[in-house]
Amino acid sequence: MPIKIIRQTHQEIIGRGTVLLSSPPAADQTGDLYTGQIVEDAALLSRAHAMIGKESKRDLDPSDLQTAQSEFEAGTQSFLEEHEVQCVITIIGRNESGIEIHANAMASQGETLELVRARLALDFDLTTNRGNGETSGRELGYDVQTVMLALGPDERVFRREAVVASIANAVGLINARLGYSERTSDTQD
Repeated sequence: MPIKIIRQTHQEIIGRGTVLLSSPPAADQTGDLYTGQIVEDAALLSRAHAMIGKESKRDLDPSDLQTAQSEFEAGTQSFLEEHEVQCVITIIGRNESGIEIHANAMASQGETLELVRARLALDFDLTTNRGNGETSGRELGYDVQTVMLALGPDERVFRREAVVASIANAVGLINARLGYSERTSDTQD
């Protein structure tokens, strides 16, 4: 069973495997509505690691947002090193319908992007961006395979259960591809 740690600016779920699901703090809280809950549900379903920025009912002022993002990034970098994570899937919101996928060069060159894209394409309309790895001013700056999913309002609200199941399935596929197995894990329940 995963362990949930609540910190001042974010929550951590310590699970199993090589994948970290992430929902960073955002400037526009309405655009990222429900992304934290989607990450938490997918992490619990797949038993993956997760980092979830605290959601606020109001938009943060720029200095508070910068502080929250810096602390979140530092915590994520530490988590990556401590738990030997090889892949990060970041979930953010967007105002247009559908799911937009971005990937850093490491994920684009390997099979990770294709595994995520193929799994989500079964149920959703996708736009894949293999460009510079930036969307909405957010960068894919980790030294591991990183995929960012920008979810539209329908996907975050009306199709949330299908999104959670698809992400959890993609995590399982990535773990298998990267060589993680429940049987060879030294993590205990």
